[in-house]
Amino acid sequence: MKVEKIGNKEYYIFFNILYLGNIHFTKEKIIDVVTKLLKKLRKRLLLHGFYKVKVYLHCKIGLFLEVIQLEEFEYDDSLDFRVIVYFDEKIYFRTKDFFSLPKSGHIYFDDGYFYCDVNVISNLLSVVEFGDFVYGKRLYPVMFRWHEIKL
Repeated sequence: MKVEKIGNKEYYIFFNILYLGNIHFTKEKIIDVVTKLLKKLRKRLLLHGFYKVKVYLHCKIGLFLEVIQLEEFEYDDSLDFRVIVYFDEKIYFRTKDFFSLPKSGHIYFDDGYFYCDVNVISNLLSVVEFGDFVYGKRLYPVMFRWHEIKL
């Protein structure tokens, strides 16, 4: 699990697939799992109010959550979520180390970073320490600027 706080009302949270165990990737099951995980983290992250939770799912990696507070309730013990699950979103691995990426497939470059689709990396756990994952609103602006490296 990795938690990144972006301001007072926004978090990026990653749950590794090994931590999640054998979950079925149905919309209802993912919403249930995400709600339970966030309720476990509520005291550590000081969550209270109404949150929009965007869930980006990859069956080899895990769950990527964007948690954004929409409304703060009067009572500190009240917590509610609107969970949106994205099944078919692109997830890329970003690194400064070109040699940690596979020698085949499409590799892109922008602003000092190399990008590769996570689906073409065979042993993802061996390279995860050399970079991070990019998806959603962090990925799409970069996709318009990057250029492909010919191997």
